[in-house]
Amino acid sequence: MSTTTARVFDLPALPPVLPAFARAALSASRKVGSPVEIPQWTVRVPSLGFDRQHVAAYNALCGINRADQVAMTYPQVLATPLYLNLMTRPGFPLPLMGLVHVGNRIEARRELRIDENFDVAVSLGASREVRAGLELDLIISFNELGGDAIWQATMTLLRRGVKRQGEPSSRPPAAAPASDAGIAQYVAIRAPEDIGRRYARISQDFNPIHLHAASAKLFGFKRAIAHGLWTKARVLAELSPRLAQAPRRFDVQFRQPLLLPGRATLRHTPNAGGLDFSLVEANGSKVHLSGTLR
Repeated sequence: MSTTTARVFDLPALPPVLPAFARAALSASRKVGSPVEIPQWTVRVPSLGFDRQHVAAYNALCGINRADQVAMTYPQVLATPLYLNLMTRPGFPLPLMGLVHVGNRIEARRELRIDENFDVAVSLGASREVRAGLELDLIISFNELGGDAIWQATMTLLRRGVKRQGEPSSRPPAAAPASDAGIAQYVAIRAPEDIGRRYARISQDFNPIHLHAASAKLFGFKRAIAHGLWTKARVLAELSPRLAQAPRRFDVQFRQPLLLPGRATLRHTPNAGGLDFSLVEANGSKVHLSGTLR
């Protein structure tokens, strides 16, 4: 349990991302103590709306058919400047570079309309010690104005080789890839070499591992890798039309990176009220991600 005082940072609008990336780069050499104490911080913006052109550009890039549809994955992209702002503030104990996105869960009470405004909040949530290091949940909420959450995402981030403050905790085991070969269906997914750069222009997430092979090699990758949230959105675009109604929960575990350019196969099977899926290497057995949509 953290002993730090909870703090809320209220902003009038979405902050610029370039200062946050500059702070992230400066923090790359920061030594991480052990154990780590995660502060109880929240950053908020009131009455945030959607830009139709931005929504349409996002949908086109991710393969979502309706230009004016607020896809289930879109609010998380819109909140990128907020979680960058939160995790690059003085006193945050982990360097942003080196955090690995290992899990992502989205829950929605209903579809969001493009003409609506929401109060948006991003909070540092639970942390837990796992075999690989420290996991941290980042909670993103879109709330009715002055009211309750309508949409919420939990980003689970991993910092390898460090420990949290206090006793270790656990989380539910990750969902296994879809496995019933008799009823499985398959969809080919293509990830062009420039998709990381194109996605960065829309998401404002300019992590160098997604942009160019040369910059990705600095972080140990053979080539640039597809952004996990773009890959998740591509899965949503392919699978949501196969459901009887708009999905309300979308869970993904990120497993192995998809190198760019790349090809993969989306394999899915029905479950109770939804679909289990896995995105696998086109010519092998490597699993890029797996999860459920329902």
